[in-house]
Amino acid sequence: MRDISPEDRQRRLRLRVAAKLMLFMAVATAAYVLLSSISGRQDQASRLPTLRVPVGDLQPGQVNIVEWEGRPVIFYRRSAGDLATLRRDDARLLDPVSDSSEQPDFFDRIERSATPELFVAIALGTDLGCPVAYLPAADTAFQGKPWSGGFVDTCRQARYDLAGRVYRHQYADRNLLVPPYSVDEDTVTLGR
Repeated sequence: MRDISPEDRQRRLRLRVAAKLMLFMAVATAAYVLLSSISGRQDQASRLPTLRVPVGDLQPGQVNIVEWEGRPVIFYRRSAGDLATLRRDDARLLDPVSDSSEQPDFFDRIERSATPELFVAIALGTDLGCPVAYLPAADTAFQGKPWSGGFVDTCRQARYDLAGRVYRHQYADRNLLVPPYSVDEDTVTLGR
């Protein structure tokens, strides 16, 4: 067995230290990526810019659309009749209790809003992203029952109820997206 020279020992020591440093950096980078992806989901709403929208003049049955983050946001003031309709079971709805839809966790799953009388959603259809328009109640039949009012996708005519819940047997298969927002008297603040 050959004796190792002091220069070789020094070189081996430097290589071991360099290898350990590279391993430490790889583990630290992986941990950072993992932790930032987890906390990024929870903190996403806090990074959104806010927009204050006055809604005090919005009467029951009226709609207002504003632009926020490059997307239209629809505001609809629901009447007592609208709320009664929403609370009735409707077998035509694909996701009636909003199990697989996007809205803030603390919102009611039926009304999908911070306050029962005001509905706020991104006004884009969930299949192709086409604009959504308000379609008032009418006597014409939709899937065997009178249309009780709601929203309609302007491209493929997919329909949503007054809580943005999608009906079955259409191209769209998800409820309208409800952004994070808060209500303070007569003002809605989008993004929080």
